[in-house]
Amino acid sequence: MRIAAALGLAALTVFGTVSGVSAKVTQYECRFEESRARGGGWVPSVVYLISNEETGELLVYDPLIEHFYGKPIAAELTSETRVRKTFSWDITARNNGQAPRFFYTLSYFTNGKPAKLRAHPGGYDNTFSGEGRCTVSAK
Repeated sequence: MRIAAALGLAALTVFGTVSGVSAKVTQYECRFEESRARGGGWVPSVVYLISNEETGELLVYDPLIEHFYGKPIAAELTSETRVRKTFSWDITARNNGQAPRFFYTLSYFTNGKPAKLRAHPGGYDNTFSGEGRCTVSAK
């Protein structure tokens, strides 16, 4: 998958090694059931988050980010409890002279509940959302 390969390359570039010491990296691969009716195409089928635990740097990548940016973008950990981590990022969807901005929130639960992804178009009242599962791996 092109997205996974690009995210892996970005992780090596951004998080690589510092002074010969390898950084602790956690990767989240979150999959959401595809349904254009549910998400209007704004809820991607897969989202990758990669976090450098030592520096706090966080990258996100999905098919929409691939389309509009061609590489992973910065995200942030906006909330954390014992059972939930919430990540946020935004994209500007430049197309044919228009540039709507979408604000994304992904909540990952460690207690078995489905992950939740929400996309909110700036300046509008509607929200697109989906539920899915995340696989977490640490290196």
